[in-house]
Amino acid sequence: MYNSIYPIQIKPYVPPQTNSKGAVQNSDEEKENARSSTLNRDGQNKTDTNNATDPNGRRNTYSHQEFPNGQRTTIDYSKSKVNIAQILTDFKNTAIAIGSPPNIIQEVEQYLSLAETQSQKNEPNKKIIQSNLKNASTVLDEFISKTLNKKSKVVENWIDALFLQQVDYKSDPETINPDFLVKLPDKDTGDMKPISQALSERAEAATQREAQKLQAEQSAAEQTQQEETASSKVYIPQNEQVRNAFLNGKKYAAINQPQKAIEAFKSAIEQAHMLGDNKAEGMACYELGQIYDQNDNLEDALKYYNQAHKSSDDNNLKARAFYSMARIYDDVIYFEPAMEHYFAAISFAGEAENLNAQTKALADIGDMYAERYDAAKTHEFYDAAKSIALETNNNKTMGAIWSRSGDSMTVINEKVNALQDYKASAQFYEGASSYTKMARNYEKASDIMYSLGNRQKALNLLTKAQKLSAKTSNEQYTQKLSEKLETFVKIS
Repeated sequence: MYNSIYPIQIKPYVPPQTNSKGAVQNSDEEKENARSSTLNRDGQNKTDTNNATDPNGRRNTYSHQEFPNGQRTTIDYSKSKVNIAQILTDFKNTAIAIGSPPNIIQEVEQYLSLAETQSQKNEPNKKIIQSNLKNASTVLDEFISKTLNKKSKVVENWIDALFLQQVDYKSDPETINPDFLVKLPDKDTGDMKPISQALSERAEAATQREAQKLQAEQSAAEQTQQEETASSKVYIPQNEQVRNAFLNGKKYAAINQPQKAIEAFKSAIEQAHMLGDNKAEGMACYELGQIYDQNDNLEDALKYYNQAHKSSDDNNLKARAFYSMARIYDDVIYFEPAMEHYFAAISFAGEAENLNAQTKALADIGDMYAERYDAAKTHEFYDAAKSIALETNNNKTMGAIWSRSGDSMTVINEKVNALQDYKASAQFYEGASSYTKMARNYEKASDIMYSLGNRQKALNLLTKAQKLSAKTSNEQYTQKLSEKLETFVKIS
């Protein structure tokens, strides 16, 4: 899951609500999320002076040091030694932990590499090492300052504190001083853990969340496939040239030739605009936006999605365009514009009486709040999504929404609610004879039961999932469940 205060820097088109200069306005909620981020950066990372002095009579502002993660300590550093290899390792991990983008990490690592090379010499030059560490800390502090819109020297202060101590500048990676390990708080217990361990655990958790998100997206894609197909069937450009250009664009997109697809769709847009065929122009703009979106050209994707909704009077197409823009903002963690576009998508889907599209957008908003651990808002939007899903009377739609709700309940650590959602989802999918979907819900329920310590129920649920999967043609998933079940039995 992305860190919400470090979004990818894209150049967004002007969203529905902007300031006088047309820039996206950050919400108070985003700023608050930034202030309360994991490392407690910004003003909370100040040191305690306590009028202490060092042996030379200088004021020692680091006698009660506070590291970048907010942890305070009263260790007497003058009697403890730390190796430069440990400092370099923790510096690299800290840059990753605070969500630095690739260009920042690359710049930081250039300075750290120079320091590391010097530290491996027989007689390391202390001044060169210190200079490169200071340069690297300046890069990170500038990044933090820009992100928080407030001056920060938290990393520089940390490095300065280390320079006052007994640092062994000759690299020895095997020498670890636990007093100097930079630590991060565990999200569930609050216990402080070494940053390398915390990063490893967070990476594993992020991988699990991404897997759940992928399953949710597959379910969402299934529930909207019918509506999108219907929308495509309604649209048939009447002009032969426009129709040929549009179909060529679809053909090239299908065989993964994006440049030819772009040229074809641009030709369709130009000709449709000249003919005043707004529907054709809007659909071609939307298709072009998808090409750019799939190839990570987000600026142009936003441009053409926006043009699609402006060109067409089709509320279904407008809903899809706004939803696609919302997904981009959601993926790069621009919370406020993502929210605005999701609501716009819901509004146009409502005008088109498209219940499936409304439930999908509401569920996405619920996911956004779950990723921020806002339980109340997560429940609010998933309750709304469920209410509309029930109106569809479509077992696949209801199964998808309840399953996604279960995933979000898992994220906010409401395991009992997650179990109830997975159970309901499996029942809906049973009505649609979707055995693979049923199996996936029982598998996720099994994982939760296991985490709750009820191994027998976990085993029963996993066995049920394996039997259901065996009824399908998904041999790969069936094999996976069989292996998982075999491992489970061995450790039980």
